[in-house]
Amino acid sequence: MSLRIRDDFVQLESEIGSSTAQVVAGGTLTIPSSMPAADRVVKMSATARVKEYWHEEDRVNVEGVVSVNLIYAGQYDQGQAYYGSLQSPEVATFSHFIDIPGTLPGMSSTCTAAVLDLQPTLRSDNRTVDVDFVLEVYGSVVEGKELAYLTDVQLGFPEKLEVTKDTLRLQDVVGTGEARTELKDVLSIPIGGAPPVRVLELVGVFQAAENRAAVDRAAVTGTMSYKALCAVISEQMEEEQLQVYRWDHITRVELNAEIPGSRPGMVIKLDLKEPALINRVINDGQAIAVEGVQEALLKVVQAKDAVVVTNLVPGPDLKLGMREESVTVDQVEDSVSKDLHVNGSVDLPDSKPPLERLLDVEAQAVVTNIALSGGRVNVSGYLDLTALYVARTDDFTQPAYYANWNYAETFETGFSMPALSADTNFEAEAKVLNVQGEPLSRETIGFNVSLKVKCQTKEAVTKSIITEAVELRHFAGRYPTYTSVTIQADDTLWQLATKYGVTTEALLEQNPILAELDDYSVLPVGNKILISKQGSALV
Repeated sequence: MSLRIRDDFVQLESEIGSSTAQVVAGGTLTIPSSMPAADRVVKMSATARVKEYWHEEDRVNVEGVVSVNLIYAGQYDQGQAYYGSLQSPEVATFSHFIDIPGTLPGMSSTCTAAVLDLQPTLRSDNRTVDVDFVLEVYGSVVEGKELAYLTDVQLGFPEKLEVTKDTLRLQDVVGTGEARTELKDVLSIPIGGAPPVRVLELVGVFQAAENRAAVDRAAVTGTMSYKALCAVISEQMEEEQLQVYRWDHITRVELNAEIPGSRPGMVIKLDLKEPALINRVINDGQAIAVEGVQEALLKVVQAKDAVVVTNLVPGPDLKLGMREESVTVDQVEDSVSKDLHVNGSVDLPDSKPPLERLLDVEAQAVVTNIALSGGRVNVSGYLDLTALYVARTDDFTQPAYYANWNYAETFETGFSMPALSADTNFEAEAKVLNVQGEPLSRETIGFNVSLKVKCQTKEAVTKSIITEAVELRHFAGRYPTYTSVTIQADDTLWQLATKYGVTTEALLEQNPILAELDDYSVLPVGNKILISKQGSALV
């Protein structure tokens, strides 16, 4: 009798856990003497970036930096209004840890950081700005492993072997690759728009439109949109004022990476980084030249319905050695999304002057709760809102002010998922697609925010499967003192040891050619090893 075994393997990522922690940081900026001093801070934006992280038992340590862009109002020596900007790539550093039980050195992580709040304070010298930050660091730990499993076991006499199978929906991680593309655009100022004197802030956003997996390559195509906050000369007052220009979907961009094993039909997951941009005003203020780099990490995965052998029951004349393993896998998640529109209004804080003209409105969506009720997943959260506007003053100048509102409005939506169980885990995110604002009065701003809310389900399943099986060797009569075995293709240490009734430790100890191998290593086909009756080789 001879077993005919079919096997397969997948590269799995099993999530150990995720968590967040808050940390406080602070830093200082100094306006150079070559620039006019600041009368007040108009706007400050900040980005937190994780530079390094490492694992210890049950925790992830994170270190990073905070970069800022300061926009301030000042005056030239002659008294005219001036708007300046100052960038600092590392105005502050932070270091913290995230408790994630089950974390061990050598695992993989995704670590990010976000600025929840910042408070700038201009010193009396009008050149030094102190900034306090409240940051949130996030960590998600996964364990990558290759899972080998049996898909079928057959025998020449099927009645002598009972095979039990099951099906697991797995997500096979084919591979990852870094993608990088250079950006080079010329942004024309709209007809009738005032030519910029200088660009105070330029933001670029990549929006993916199509994913395409090919042979050993993955690509994501999309478009770049830009928004520029500029200092321009007011024709009426002949002084500087602020103006916001936008260029939506202005250029097509492709991010691609070489990923061996990638094939058409596979799924690409995109981890996008913030683009690094530089700019300059050209053509006498008629355009802005932009250069930079957009980077991303592309991961190719393949949904796979894996047939696994969960049990083997041999007949009375057959003796088998079986290797069982209890595995916990995340079943391939279902994903649903929905577009949502949120309307509302906010009143200017008492500390801010009344509104004359609205320059820009931005929003950020935060998911706070996910709940399952009667076959329906409910997702709720809130919006943070910021606005840049020109204030109304008695002296007819054009001062710009910045205001922000936490929890400006709430949102809630639901998804029908009747097949889910109470043990299913959920992940949800809300992404702002578009923001429109309009002055409703001198004190009130109305807004309309378009969101895309996405919900994913993930269920961890634990199952005992057969990873290896071998027919035990029988010797007629007296057991030989030693046996010479020629290694065949697909032999493993476990199979050889089990088949001949010895230990893998004995094989490794007495056969130097195997000393550097582990249980799943590919053995040197064609080489001979000796297996003794006592479990130790003679040479």
